[in-house]
Amino acid sequence: MIRFTAGSSSATARALYAACHAGTLPAEVLSTEDRARLVRALWRRGWADVEIAEHTLMSTYTTARIRSALGYAPHPRTKRAA
Repeated sequence: MIRFTAGSSSATARALYAACHAGTLPAEVLSTEDRARLVRALWRRGWADVEIAEHTLMSTYTTARIRSALGYAPHPRTKRAA
């Protein structure tokens, strides 16, 4: 579920999430909950931490920390990030 900050609209939050999911905005524009949601979505596609980090413009440390907090094991790196 998308979380909103004071003054943000649901349409704005959805647009920000969509842009981050597409890799056109850094994930730091999202709330903590939405960053976790984004990591979950990409992890479920089989993406490795480094692939998620490159796509979302987060550090691999942050990506791994979020993935670990979600209780997911890391996926091996694929050719997508090579």
